[in-house]
Amino acid sequence: MQALITARPALEQHRAPLEAFSRTEKIVAFCRVLLAIATMALVTLDPKQPSFLPNMGVPVLAGFVIYSLVLFALVRGEHVRQDRIGYLSTIADIVWVSVITIFTERGPSPFFLLHLFVISSASVRWGLAGAMPVTVTLALGYPVVSFVASRVTANDDLVFHRAHLFRPLYLVAAGYLIGYLGEHERRSKRKLSFLLDLVAPDRLSRNPARAITRLSRRALEFFEASRGLLVLRDPDTGRWFSWHVTRSAGRTRATLRVTADDPCPIAFASDIEGCLANDLRPGRENALCYDVGAGTIARRSMGASFRPPLAPAQALLIAPVLIRHELRGRAIVLRDSDRKFTRDDLEFLLVLVGQAAASLESTRLQSKAEEVAVLEERARIARDLHDGFIQALAGIDLRVEATKLLLQRDPERVPKALEDLHTAVDSGYREVRSYLTVLRQASRRAADLGSALDRLAAEFSIRERLKVHMARPQSDPGLPTSTAYELTQIVREALHNAIRHGRATQAIVKLGARPTHVYLVIRDNGRGFSDGNGSVDGDGFLTPAAAPWSIRERAAALGGAMRVWSQPGGGTEVSLLIPVAGGGPPA
Repeated sequence: MQALITARPALEQHRAPLEAFSRTEKIVAFCRVLLAIATMALVTLDPKQPSFLPNMGVPVLAGFVIYSLVLFALVRGEHVRQDRIGYLSTIADIVWVSVITIFTERGPSPFFLLHLFVISSASVRWGLAGAMPVTVTLALGYPVVSFVASRVTANDDLVFHRAHLFRPLYLVAAGYLIGYLGEHERRSKRKLSFLLDLVAPDRLSRNPARAITRLSRRALEFFEASRGLLVLRDPDTGRWFSWHVTRSAGRTRATLRVTADDPCPIAFASDIEGCLANDLRPGRENALCYDVGAGTIARRSMGASFRPPLAPAQALLIAPVLIRHELRGRAIVLRDSDRKFTRDDLEFLLVLVGQAAASLESTRLQSKAEEVAVLEERARIARDLHDGFIQALAGIDLRVEATKLLLQRDPERVPKALEDLHTAVDSGYREVRSYLTVLRQASRRAADLGSALDRLAAEFSIRERLKVHMARPQSDPGLPTSTAYELTQIVREALHNAIRHGRATQAIVKLGARPTHVYLVIRDNGRGFSDGNGSVDGDGFLTPAAAPWSIRERAAALGGAMRVWSQPGGGTEVSLLIPVAGGGPPA
């Protein structure tokens, strides 16, 4: 069991990104400037405004315009902290609106225009939770300020009347509607931000376990739940991994358990159904089940024996983790309070789990692909060592043994044998250096494939007394270094086999290039060989398994097709067809 306890950082509130938050404040500041200018213009055009103390009302309106312009300049230039400007500007707006309302009370008053702007700005920032306190503050402050002002000034132009009691009621109704719409928009943005953050591949690939814990914690915060359970099955081992995540007092605790069986079987729902239950009391265990594949909804009894994981709980959401229509686990969100989940919560959890499952499966497949790539690279290095360095060591060993015999039979030939041995060692050294260069610079293009094949033919002609006839195009085909190297090694291995197994004295190597492919043919006049069973087709071609394993694997690695023709006493012919970049697969 592995337990991780993480404290929530003070600044990590999972708000919108700084750029998005700053853009919202800039829009609010610009709208405030428009509001201030429009209010000033309307009051100036209306001969009855300001209705109370015009000598003071006009300077107050001018001050509001200046305040709006200064605040807009500060926000636009990002000279203030974005996490505080919203709260401070809202408080200042409430004060300004309350004061301006006193001076524009009578006649066509901009009362609702001013108040609805403050409520709308709070709704955009914080949704319903921010709009309602601002609305209540304005609704209570309006009659209180009006009553106090009427008593203090004793002016006939400012009298407390019935409108001061009914306007706040309309204001509260309008504030709730605006806050509700703002809350819906805010939740939509949070969902989008959550999904965008979810599919970030680098976070999953660096540490999948920590990424799962982090996403589980964010999901609990979004659904305002205290506990959650994520169960995943490893398709390779069949084991079940369970993350138990709990939130309490701003701290998150995640516990990982590994079991052989499903720790949370759901008997009342199928593998492709998500479930919602808001009453888990005994005798009332009914769940709303949504079929992900068919899109149908059905209400089912969970049964008296069902007990929610991490019990007790008042409400729960269940979403299946499906990958290619196969159940890989479940995500469960639980609430201890009486607050109920909605169908919208269930739908978003299904979308959230679907996106997370796709990201996790992509990460798992990428890891598998990297493992396969490592294995393929090891196999390629093994082929290279077998066809190159090991062959060179074997040749050196034979020359050493031959030199020992010459010491006894013909000492005068020993210097020449040692010179040949030195040449073989030097050639092997240069071959290893060349191989290391290919490993470091696999993406570079070959300098001259034809020259490499010519040198290889000359090497076999001099050392092995094998007469090699080379037929190739005059211009270099321009293949990648890795492809050219593989072709050179195939020719080397085929010629080695012609000498070692076929006792050949002559060989022909033919290389051709086409826009979509290159072809390579190596034929010798040796004794030939078969695949052990003597099986040939109607044209005399052996099965591909008859070819040496290194040639067979190299051809497969290049995506090519290979055929082997051999006949006892008639020699052997190995032919390959290799596709090039931009061409189709070989026929």
